[in-house]
Amino acid sequence: MFILFMDRKGILLTHAVPRGQTVNSEYYSKVLRRDLVQALRKKRPYLAANIEQVILHQDIAPAHTSLKTNLEIDLLGFECLKHPPYSPDLAPMDFAVFPHIKSFLRGQRFDDLPELRQEVMNIILKMKTEQFEKIFDDWLKRCKKCVALKGDYVEKS
Repeated sequence: MFILFMDRKGILLTHAVPRGQTVNSEYYSKVLRRDLVQALRKKRPYLAANIEQVILHQDIAPAHTSLKTNLEIDLLGFECLKHPPYSPDLAPMDFAVFPHIKSFLRGQRFDDLPELRQEVMNIILKMKTEQFEKIFDDWLKRCKKCVALKGDYVEKS
């Protein structure tokens, strides 16, 4: 399992979750505090210097919506955009990034987990900025459509 963070320019963080590790609010909060902040400092220093300009959009997985996680997000200074329930069509990872990765992995067999992780990393690293810009633009269109429909489910953009 991976925890991924992206913006319009590309992947900010790819965190490989150790085998057997449950991604609960405590674990996820550590990833936010330790890994995401460090990735911002390295890849987007202008955002790290103005952390209050970072807006997180997360789906409604329990680790993302827990009180502990929300407190961590507040303490770090991020703003969090709420995700409507039952809306996988509004989660860029679900409608774009994961299907992209799966399309490259389809039909392949891997001898071990490190080999699979490396291949996923290779796929992600080959994604171009233009792909992320399109994903972000598609996400904005879907959000606007959801607002226009007063929150009703949006199947496709």
